[in-house]
Amino acid sequence: MLEEKKITIEVPASTGNVGPGFDCIGLAVDIWNKVTIEKSDGAFEILNQGISKEKYDSIPIKENLITKGIMLAYPEIDLNNFKIISENNIPFAGGLGSSAASISAGLLIGNHLSGNKLNNDDIMQMAIAIEGHPDNATPCIHGGLTISFYDETKSRWIYKKIETNGDLNIMTFVPNFISETNQSRKKIPSEVLLKDAVNNMSRVALLIDSLKSGDYSYLKSATEDFIHQNIRLESFPQIKFLMGAAIEAGALGAILSGSGPTLMVFTKGKEFTIDYELKEAARKHNLEGQITLTKISNKGINIINE
Repeated sequence: MLEEKKITIEVPASTGNVGPGFDCIGLAVDIWNKVTIEKSDGAFEILNQGISKEKYDSIPIKENLITKGIMLAYPEIDLNNFKIISENNIPFAGGLGSSAASISAGLLIGNHLSGNKLNNDDIMQMAIAIEGHPDNATPCIHGGLTISFYDETKSRWIYKKIETNGDLNIMTFVPNFISETNQSRKKIPSEVLLKDAVNNMSRVALLIDSLKSGDYSYLKSATEDFIHQNIRLESFPQIKFLMGAAIEAGALGAILSGSGPTLMVFTKGKEFTIDYELKEAARKHNLEGQITLTKISNKGINIINE
């Protein structure tokens, strides 16, 4: 159980797919939620602070993914006389891995309270089982750029973490509306043309090389997708105009973050100009949102000693 007065988990945002890497490539982002569990005198509660507070508060406590993560890692726990304080910087249902962050934080808390019986790979398997796909949970737990696949012979998810060059900036435009991943996924066809599959495979290889080597000459092409992105953009076509504006202003690449609606732009210089052009394009298309400048995080979820 909880020997300390409290423990705090730091958990990063993430983007799934990273353009062409549908359901297999993920990237941790240097935007963090902090989740603290401490003893209390009353019934179990979750207190949300920060961004998207009303949306996080709207989740029934038993349905909260932090709660589900704790219970999965430590089924015997009685959560009464505990409270959780969640300082949220990851937008709710915005395409930056809010669900993976909540699940992973809950799993790590439950594991810590039960005596650390699970390793990070066990936690990753559980997180993917809840999420249904690996491309947010894996970078959220391990950090960096991750490649994931399911090994049928071992009945386990396998991942490879790639440390990225630290000089690439990320700009996110988060619109003032949300997108549910499960609804977005239903629109993606179960079969694709061979030429589209080949186009995506070639770009995934180029994407991995670009982010590992720091040679961004072909990053614009490497972030192109032929399977899911245009279909998802049909739900929020304004974002496509912002993508074009960012590239025109000098961005190295632009993607729909996860299932959207967040736009993620890769830059190395010209951030002031790109920021201006994004805001101008948003204004022209009556789109409200917030722009954040950040980076890739090569660090994943961790416990902060306080």
